[in-house]
Amino acid sequence: MQDIEIVPAPYYNYPQRVIKLCTRPHKMFIGGRGVGKTTIIADQILDCMMFMPRGKISLNGLTYFHIRTKSMPPIISHLERRGLYRGLHYFVGVRAPKKLGWPEPFQPPLDYTNCIHWYNGFVVEFNSFDRPEMARSGSYDYMIFDEATKLKKSAIDSDVLPANRGNGDKFGHIRFHHGTLFLGSQPLTPGGDWVFEYEKMETEFPKEFMFLEASARYNERILGARYFRDAKRTLPALVYDIEIENIRRKTNINGFYPALSAAKHCYYDSYNYAFYDGIGHDLKDGGLDSRGDADCISALELYASFDFGSTQNCMVVCQWHRVSNEFPIIKNFYVENETLAVLVDKFIEYYQHHQRKAINIYGGSDGTRRNDASSRQTYFDDVTMQLTKAGWIVNVCAELHEISHMDKFIFWHKFLMNDSGNTPDFRINMNNAMETFVSMDSAPVLPSEFKKDKSSERREGQPRWKATDLSDAVDNLYYWMFFQSVGDHEPSHDMSIIG
Repeated sequence: MQDIEIVPAPYYNYPQRVIKLCTRPHKMFIGGRGVGKTTIIADQILDCMMFMPRGKISLNGLTYFHIRTKSMPPIISHLERRGLYRGLHYFVGVRAPKKLGWPEPFQPPLDYTNCIHWYNGFVVEFNSFDRPEMARSGSYDYMIFDEATKLKKSAIDSDVLPANRGNGDKFGHIRFHHGTLFLGSQPLTPGGDWVFEYEKMETEFPKEFMFLEASARYNERILGARYFRDAKRTLPALVYDIEIENIRRKTNINGFYPALSAAKHCYYDSYNYAFYDGIGHDLKDGGLDSRGDADCISALELYASFDFGSTQNCMVVCQWHRVSNEFPIIKNFYVENETLAVLVDKFIEYYQHHQRKAINIYGGSDGTRRNDASSRQTYFDDVTMQLTKAGWIVNVCAELHEISHMDKFIFWHKFLMNDSGNTPDFRINMNNAMETFVSMDSAPVLPSEFKKDKSSERREGQPRWKATDLSDAVDNLYYWMFFQSVGDHEPSHDMSIIG
C-alpha cells in the first residue's frame, strides 16, 4: 500500500469549516450556488477513504450524466490541490489495473463503470436518481447526496437509505460510519421542501443531526464580486435570491396559475441514457442536443409557441405523447437584444437530428406584425421561412384572436387539475425548461383588476426572460389546443381577426 501525504487544503470558508469540524454523523447543508459544496464533498470522500480502507460509499446525484460531468470535475480539481491524482492514486470508471495489486472493497462492485477505485481498496460508487432502484442491492458505509433538494424523498427513503448498512464489525467504532451528507441549494419547488425536516431533527437530536444554510457570499473571496453582479444580471430575480443568496422561496398566493404544482407537473428524469452510454458520456462527440432527451420522441412532430418582441424573443417546445397521455414542455429557448433569427437558429441546431422535421407553430397576435419597419414579412413569415430552409415542414396554427385573462385563468385551473381526464397531462421538463416553470409560477394577478400582472416585462435593468413572456408563449399554445376539451365555457375574446 502506498504511503500518501495529503496536502492541507489552501482555504476553507466559514460553512466549509463548520461542516468539516462537526462530528455529527448526519449533515444537511443548503448553500447558495458557488458556496463551495463540491469542496465539502471532496473532503468527505477523503475522510471516508482514509478512515475506512476497503470500505464503500455512495455518491448520489440526479443522473449518472450529472455526476460525471457536473459533480466530478470540481471534485477532481480539489483532490489535485490536496496532492491526489487520477490514474495515480485513484481511477474513475474502471478498476485499477491488476498489475498495481490494489485491493478491492470488502463488498466489491460487479461493475466499476460508475465507481472511483482508490489505492487502499476504498470505492466511491455513483447512484443515479433516475435509476434509484440500482442502490437497493448495494451495501455502503456512508452516503453523500448532491443536489439533494432536486432528489425524490420517496426514493431516498425506500431505495437508497436502506443500503447504508454493513461492515459494522470493521468500521463501527468510527463516528461517521453509516452517516449521511446532503448538499443542495434552496428548493425552487415544494418538492424539495423535505430538506427542512432536518432543521427540526437537529433540535430534537442535536448529537446526531446538523442543519446549516449559507449564502454564496461566504465564498466571495474565491468567487469575486463580479460573480454576483453577473449572476444578478443573468438570472431571474426569484432564481438569484434562492440559488445564490440562499433565500427561502416564498409562495405566490396570488398567482395567475394557482393550480400549478411542482410535485404534480414537473419532472427531472429526462436524460436518454442509451445515447449518453453510447458516446461514453463524451460531450466532444455531441450530446447537448435533442438526442440526449428521453422525453423527445424523434419520430413525432413538435409543437412550438412564440412570444415575439423588439428586445426579446422566446419559445417553448412541446410534444404530444399520446401513449402516456401527456403533453409536456420539453424545452424552451430565449434571447434578449438578439434577432428572432438567432432564436430560431438555436432551435434548428438543437433539433438538427430530429427524425420527423414537422412542427406546428403557435403564438400571439403580435406574430402578425412586421418584423421590422422595412420588411413586409411578419414574425410568423420569418419563422416559417427560416425553418423551411432548414428542412422543416411548418404548419402555422396560431389563432389571431386575443384571449381574455379571465378565460385563460379559468382554462388553466381546469387544465392543470384535469379532473375529467379529457385532456393530456401537463408536464414541464425542469432540466430543459425550468425558466418556463419560474415564469408561470411567479406570474401574479393585478390587485386592481383580474389580469395577469405583466409589469415585469417593462421593468428596466431586468432581463426579459425573468418576466412573464414564457408564460404567455405557453398560454398561446395550450389554450387554443385544449380550451374546448376542459369544460363548458366559451371564449369571450373579440372574434374579429387581427391582421
